[in-house]
Amino acid sequence: MADPTDPPTPDPDPAARQPPSAPPTAEPWPPPDTGSRRVGTPDAWSSPSGPGSWSGTGRRADEWPPPVPWTPGQPPGGPWTPGGPGTGAPRSGRPGRTPLPAPAGPPQVLRLELGLVLLLAFAPGILGLLILALGAGDGTEVDSRLVPAIVGAAFQMFLSWSPVLVIAYLLVRSGEGWAGIGLTRFRGADAGQGVALWVASFVLVLVLAQVFSRFGQREVDFLPPALPLWFRVVQAVLIAATAGATEEIVVRGYAQTRLEQLRAPTAVIVLLPTALWGVLHVYQGLGAALTIFCLGIMYAVYFQRTRRLWPLILAHALFDGTQLVFILAGS
Repeated sequence: MADPTDPPTPDPDPAARQPPSAPPTAEPWPPPDTGSRRVGTPDAWSSPSGPGSWSGTGRRADEWPPPVPWTPGQPPGGPWTPGGPGTGAPRSGRPGRTPLPAPAGPPQVLRLELGLVLLLAFAPGILGLLILALGAGDGTEVDSRLVPAIVGAAFQMFLSWSPVLVIAYLLVRSGEGWAGIGLTRFRGADAGQGVALWVASFVLVLVLAQVFSRFGQREVDFLPPALPLWFRVVQAVLIAATAGATEEIVVRGYAQTRLEQLRAPTAVIVLLPTALWGVLHVYQGLGAALTIFCLGIMYAVYFQRTRRLWPLILAHALFDGTQLVFILAGS
């Protein structure tokens, strides 16, 4: 019997205790299959086809840039940069601003094109204001005969859409397309924002109409009761849709985009086109013109923040259409 005070006998080699039929505890790692991956990157398993080069890349192994270190708080691959490959736009609680396209030409060309568009858009209205100021008409007479009314409505449609046709030509020639002025693909969120702007427009106009009532307002009969009802309904729809589309495309979409490309101050971008738009409504009275100017400021600020044009077109058309419905109901 062993003496408890004797030192313990060391265990024999563990490998020696394994039965002869037991498999070995470890085997050498199999060499990589050199033909299994042909990715063409340094970390691929393909072996170099020449001294210091990697197959399919044309680069030497020492020519590859060092890997970008990753730190917590950054996405894998390094810090996020706008427009970086595979990164996408930063996530936020609201849709991002539609990107401003690069200028389509030198500043002098952009100024010339902007002046031409504004002249086509505002010259007929300014001419009408001059006639009104000279006393040649009071701005309230509308022909109640059907044929002259149809001809007059068609001519007014042509005057309203002519600057938009010029804008379309300029955008196609420059390669910007309609997206360049914020008229991108229509989204479901555009409808919701358009309705919200429509409601906000009504609240704002109701408040401002009381504030500016002392400056006077002139009633203009856009839809004479003597005309057939079907024609007045069609004319109301055309007036609302045309005003919503053409005025927002010219005043907000094109004018504000070009001014921003010309690096004008934000105050000029917001105020200048809106002021011209408000002046055209002086024939409805100074109070109405001031109210419309403030409404235009709200629209201009919205476009400056989002560069989305569809919500403004929808809100403008709904607002004008509702006003014309009230006129039809009252007549």
